[in-house]
Amino acid sequence: MITVAYSLVTYIVTGLSPDSCGHCFAGIKGELIQVPGVVGVDMNPREAKISILTDGPVDEELVRAAIDAAGCDVVGS
Repeated sequence: MITVAYSLVTYIVTGLSPDSCGHCFAGIKGELIQVPGVVGVDMNPREAKISILTDGPVDEELVRAAIDAAGCDVVGS
């Protein structure tokens, strides 16, 4: 039997709002999905939250760097 453990982590960020365009949302998802271990990304622009689904351990610094590269800053999690 194979067991896969998933984890959902939510980050509160700046630079994400309901006024952000679809291109910006795609850029954020594109950066995060490249982080090893990230298997899903969900965004709630109204609350300025980005949630990532992982299938194992993920390097926190890589996640923060991807969010930064997408033009947002993490202010909490």
